Amino acid sequence: MHTLISGLSKAVQRFPRLIIFLTVAVTLVLGGLSQNFTPAEDSNDAFAPDAPELAATERISDLFGEESTGSVMQVILQYEGGNLFSRAGLDAVEDLTGTIESGALTDRLTEGPPSPVVAFLGPALIEANDRDVDPATDEEVRRFFLDGYAAMPPGQSGFIEQMVPSDADLNAPYTDQGLLVIFTRGGEPGDDYTMFQEESELAADEIEATPLPPGITAKAFSFELLFSSNDEFQSEIGRLFGTAGLIITLVLALVFLIQPRRRTGRLVARLGILLVAASIVVVVLPTLGVILDSVFPDSLKDWPSDLLFPLAATLLLVLFLVWAFIDKGLRRTTADTVLTLIAILFAISWMNGVGYLLFEDMSPMAQILPILLIGLGVDYSIHVTSRYREEVSGGASVDDSVAKAIRTVGIALILATITTAVGFLTNVINEIPALREFGALAAIGIVASCTLMLTLIPAVRTVLDRRGMARETMESERLKGGDSRALGRNIGRVAGIARRVPAAALAVSIVLGGFGLWGWSQLESKFSFLDFIPVNSPLRSTFEGLIADFGGGFGETTQVLIEGDVSSAAAWNAMVTADQEVRDTPDILLFGNDPSGTSPVAVIRQMSRPGAPGSSDLVVQTMQTLGLDPGSLRAPAGADLSVLYDAALEDNPDGAGEVLHHGDTGYDAALFDFTTQAGEARAGDLRLNLIDDFDEVRSAGLSAVATSDEIIQDVVVTTLRNSQVSSLVLTLLAALVLLVVNFWYEARRPLLGVITTFPVVLVVLWSFGLMAAFGIAFGPVTATISALAIGIGIPYMIHITHRFLEDIKRLPDIGTAIGSTLKHTGGALAGSALTTVAGFGILVTSTTIPFRQFGFVTAYTILLAMLAALLLLPSLLVLWARWHQGREAG
Repeated sequence: MHTLISGLSKAVQRFPRLIIFLTVAVTLVLGGLSQNFTPAEDSNDAFAPDAPELAATERISDLFGEESTGSVMQVILQYEGGNLFSRAGLDAVEDLTGTIESGALTDRLTEGPPSPVVAFLGPALIEANDRDVDPATDEEVRRFFLDGYAAMPPGQSGFIEQMVPSDADLNAPYTDQGLLVIFTRGGEPGDDYTMFQEESELAADEIEATPLPPGITAKAFSFELLFSSNDEFQSEIGRLFGTAGLIITLVLALVFLIQPRRRTGRLVARLGILLVAASIVVVVLPTLGVILDSVFPDSLKDWPSDLLFPLAATLLLVLFLVWAFIDKGLRRTTADTVLTLIAILFAISWMNGVGYLLFEDMSPMAQILPILLIGLGVDYSIHVTSRYREEVSGGASVDDSVAKAIRTVGIALILATITTAVGFLTNVINEIPALREFGALAAIGIVASCTLMLTLIPAVRTVLDRRGMARETMESERLKGGDSRALGRNIGRVAGIARRVPAAALAVSIVLGGFGLWGWSQLESKFSFLDFIPVNSPLRSTFEGLIADFGGGFGETTQVLIEGDVSSAAAWNAMVTADQEVRDTPDILLFGNDPSGTSPVAVIRQMSRPGAPGSSDLVVQTMQTLGLDPGSLRAPAGADLSVLYDAALEDNPDGAGEVLHHGDTGYDAALFDFTTQAGEARAGDLRLNLIDDFDEVRSAGLSAVATSDEIIQDVVVTTLRNSQVSSLVLTLLAALVLLVVNFWYEARRPLLGVITTFPVVLVVLWSFGLMAAFGIAFGPVTATISALAIGIGIPYMIHITHRFLEDIKRLPDIGTAIGSTLKHTGGALAGSALTTVAGFGILVTSTTIPFRQFGFVTAYTILLAMLAALLLLPSLLVLWARWHQGREAG
């Protein structure tokens, strides 16, 4: 390691311009490639590529086509203070039906029976059509509804029951809310699906613009509408991260600030900082007006956020330009701040460029890595710059100062880089592709960041400061206070804890770690797509109402794919048993006594009912020939059901074709498609219940896999959480082994490796414990917190340990050494931590819950890492040093 550091130092001193040129050249190449490194369209493959549920979804598309489930749009009608079982309610349904049938979705509507547009007042409409009479009064509408409802078969009447809230009275009848359901063919993936989304948006606008009787409103909802436009979401996220960049830049400038000598310069500096800070606050206010609407006036929501952010960025740019010309100290502040930001951006470009070459697509977890690199980049740069300023302000030459900074801080940076990178590289053996990519890219990004901080920044400083020295324009003595001197002094005071009560600090930390471990065990695993919808979205409110009042309505479907010889009597009887079992399964809708949706059993049952819509004499005759029981539908042993399937396909090719697949060797697949209301909260339970319901199917030698979007999300979160534990342990063990080996080799003090790693373990536990305390669930976004805790925490600890070893050799006692360590390295560390916290803490103002939670958890995780480095680790080092001195004395 010393050889590497010595080589870097000599290269920077001898060839600074060449280093700058090569760095820019590499950045241009990798930066160009990084433009192609974009998120993958389907992120589920990155988390659970081998999950049977995900494979079943793809298999269903292959066997039954992309349109096997179609799409549903639901319209919630609400009559404020009135009864929708009335003439006004009937008029609203008829008007909306006319709008839909002649509107943007006309060519997408499914072909009946049943009708593609079904309303809760359907029985009244059917009765009016049968009588050829239009009910004129509210009483007639209600009578028509009751008569039509009573005449409906159980399946259809059950459907109507699901179209009114649970508190509705169908005997009166009375309800102030009701559903109108639109069945469409959906869209094929690609351009057709995009067109379908646009048509859905137009249809929703047409529905809400339809003139309705006074007091009645209509709100349309579908998942295509919910995700049809991410422009507002993307705009907000871009604005928040941009604002985070402004805050980091401003705070970084404060850390690097060199006070002007003249009063005018100091006034300009302070005024500029206040103006930029105020402009950043103004940028955030509109979002705060949305999430804290009870605190702020509604007028804030209408402020032009997209215009305010460029103005704040422009103001910051103007501030730097003014600083560059008004005072040499402020010019130095600007240069060091901008240079740090450039190095961070270069590191991110390098990582993404290599990421494109290795992986092509960016996994969801990899999208968090720039935050890690920003945190590390700020930390690395502050330590390098602060040590360089410390040396050059003490009278050393530029070259000697650069060499000293690289040799001292550089060793700590490289040790932190190697330890953290190797720790993350343990993820490359993980079975989850997203974690493999995350580990590899994290290591690449960390190495890139360290390389740039130890080459580009010293090289640029060397070129600029050599020229300043030659021209006698460089004021070296002013750099002494450039590393936030007041912050360093204040941080140095906390050394009193390590000097006076180190054992108490350790005991309190361990107790809190125990609470953190308990909290981790209590964390709820949860992921909801709805969380990514802004809290102020009208569609989100509509969907929440749909869930609360109608159990989610009819938008959720769960499928069970059966593969194997489905034409045998054993297979058929097993499917009949499953059809009976699911009737008692929670969250599967029943229409009358039958499960909702469709299946081979449902198709044959409907076609074998005399006089029922779609009944088939051919199917009835075939059942009699095979000896099927007309009541139970069970087949005698040895019966070949393929002839029955042939008959069903002949008379009902669309219906039977949606649930039966004929391959080269016969009927080899069947599909059960249920309407369910499990949502994301109970999807895992529904999957387990369906596994039990179809147990006889598997016993007959066939496979049966239940799948849905909600089930896949549950599988992804569960898989991620299970893998996170092993990934975390491997990363920490790798870091521990490397640090133990390093400190044994460098100082013959292997125990220092354990002491340096232990606080990071506690930081991880504290972070998850606070997540549990604040009710923040474990999901794909918050799963990266442990990685951030390790990625940020290990470098923090190494900085403190390495500087302490340096100070204890040159200072007279342990107390003075730990005080010096915290005053210098601790001050720089606190500056970098507070810079990153201030920047990413702004994410708590997001209108989307995951980003709000991520900003909050990221901020307190970095703060915890800082506190562990400034309070716990110094106490451990003091205890170790005292023990070691006592041992040597003994």
